[in-house]
Amino acid sequence: MPLDRVSAASYARRLLAELGHDDVSVTGDSDHPALAWRRSGLMQTSGLAGGPGLVCPAALATAADGVLLALKALVEDPHSLPTNGALLLGERARLMGLRRAGRTSPNGSCRLLDAADGRIALSLPRADDWGLLGALFESGNISDWTDVAAALRGRSAQEIVTRGIELGLAIALDQAPVAGTRVFEVRPRARAHTSGSPLVVDLSALWAGPLAASLLTMAGARVIKIESRTRPDAARRGHAGFYDLLNQGKQCVALNFEDPADMLTLASLIDAADIVIESSRPRALRQLGIDRVQAVAKGATWVGITGHGGSGAAAGRIGFGDDAAVAAGLSTVMERGWGTPLLAGDAIADPLTGLYAALGAWAGWSGGGGCLIDLSLRATVAHSLSAGLADRDELRRWQSRAEADEQPYYPMRNAVAPARPPGADTAAVLASC
Repeated sequence: MPLDRVSAASYARRLLAELGHDDVSVTGDSDHPALAWRRSGLMQTSGLAGGPGLVCPAALATAADGVLLALKALVEDPHSLPTNGALLLGERARLMGLRRAGRTSPNGSCRLLDAADGRIALSLPRADDWGLLGALFESGNISDWTDVAAALRGRSAQEIVTRGIELGLAIALDQAPVAGTRVFEVRPRARAHTSGSPLVVDLSALWAGPLAASLLTMAGARVIKIESRTRPDAARRGHAGFYDLLNQGKQCVALNFEDPADMLTLASLIDAADIVIESSRPRALRQLGIDRVQAVAKGATWVGITGHGGSGAAAGRIGFGDDAAVAAGLSTVMERGWGTPLLAGDAIADPLTGLYAALGAWAGWSGGGGCLIDLSLRATVAHSLSAGLADRDELRRWQSRAEADEQPYYPMRNAVAPARPPGADTAAVLASC
């Protein structure tokens, strides 16, 4: 099928069938993938620094639109949700004025780097990450990205990635997409349908999980955001407007995760929840005494978001939006289309995963609950690539079409109220539960 005819509606129906909701009617569609990419502002974050903005050869915007169409098919008021999913992919970059930088992510934290036998993506968003580079390269002279690139030359990409994973770094091989990837791993299948409004406990942080919970808030859910008193969501230290956009309308509870009494409170909140969203590694959940299998057995829909998977060897692996997209094959797709390896978009695995997580959460709950949904940043990008890939000839037509487009960008969303401070609603929530 030509990519000009890729349908967001058909992608939505495919996802709903995967979630056991193949009886739901889907209406609506999306712009051409090249036009949606441009109108989302994503050409500003894709391409070489100083060069033209580039269209992605993958129909990621169509996939995002399809996920949101599927969610709209399930909720009572579809007009409460954003106009389209593609808008959400470029939202942060537009707010922050981020720009394309070729092999460097728009926010500067991730780079594509050449090894002797391949290429890796390495993200260093945390100050502590730089302190691990000496162990990664067995060298004490790593102080900037130039040093990193020099240390990697002549080394095995797989060897460095394996060691980086062991050290807890966000690192990945740049590799080709894998066909047939499933995005939703749902256990067990949903039961009888429910209605009303769910209670959501949001244990996640940063971008993907909070975006999912934000979409559920817009759909009518009551969302309680849980944070550590000593380590609140690190995104609070980022762009205030973007944080407000993702967290407005949520009640904010702060707990001491080392206090047994507060852990009993957390257990009670999880017991009361219809939906739980978290983005922790399994070991961190165990340390808090949280048993997601038990919560599912009691009827909750549990959505776990990880970088590379919630079980098996990948369960403890760190991943962020840019490096996880590279692991899924997105940089290889860009290289095949444009002749040079590039990052595409702004941490694009994060907003994509947030969309899928919101859909999975609502589908699980409205289908009766009692299901565990594991999502990974890597798998959501891999699945989104299956919405369609343009070859080089078709990509040139896409590029021309995007460059000739005179329509304005999709209108930006604005927070109608600031997000609540950490712990602002602790007393009120505990009194009501």
